[in-house]
Amino acid sequence: MIRHVSFLCTSFLMLICCALPARATTACSYDFTTGSGNTYLSYCVTVNGNILEIVTPFGQSMLGANGEGYGLCDQNAPLNYTDYGVSDTGNWGSATVLSHSSSSIKIARTTADGHWTLTQTITKVPATSSIKVVMALKNNQAVSDVAYLVRFADAEPTIPDFDIWVGGLNSAIARTLHNNDPNYGLQIANAGVLQFGYWQGFVQGINTGPNACAFAYNEGKLGGFSNYWDSSLGPGSIEMAYVGTIGAGLTKTVTLSYHGL
Repeated sequence: MIRHVSFLCTSFLMLICCALPARATTACSYDFTTGSGNTYLSYCVTVNGNILEIVTPFGQSMLGANGEGYGLCDQNAPLNYTDYGVSDTGNWGSATVLSHSSSSIKIARTTADGHWTLTQTITKVPATSSIKVVMALKNNQAVSDVAYLVRFADAEPTIPDFDIWVGGLNSAIARTLHNNDPNYGLQIANAGVLQFGYWQGFVQGINTGPNACAFAYNEGKLGGFSNYWDSSLGPGSIEMAYVGTIGAGLTKTVTLSYHGL
């Protein structure tokens, strides 16, 4: 009897363990490098598809301590799913690597409730010293649903004197602002045909990842200007946001790039 109870308890614990969602990580699993000097680019990708340690050009780190990653909001629920490397919402399943080469990594990840699958293809582009990010979002539900899809980066160029963040329709940038060159920065921008009805680049007046269901809540506003921030009030960050209806069983895709300035 004791052995039987022990076996049942052990089996139950194993089921709980296996059902638990995967957790955020900042551990680098896949490293990519290209170029030298002003064309240098290096970065790494986690098992969950976060892009960390972006350095471009040589010696210039572009990211702060609060990560990079993706967010999804299911409007019908509503429910927020995010993973920014340093933190997540705890409602994603484990990621699966679909392919890996010296220039790219393809990772699929389904939400813990099974409603959505995000497939990311992250590719090194030596010709432009950039990172191409393709995010394909599939609606696994039996009904159409409105999705908000977000890509976020705590972009904080290396030189600490003074930084600015500026957002626009198709991109958002973070860059240093000095009287004498060189200045450095990072841009996130659309790089493909848009399949979502709404899109916008944002800067945040904070440097932590947004709730995907309220992606514009922390928009930087300074001196009467919207979508603008500078380091006199603290560090900012950048993001691209997309909103659109995805039919039952269908997929919509966005293509982005990270590029040094």
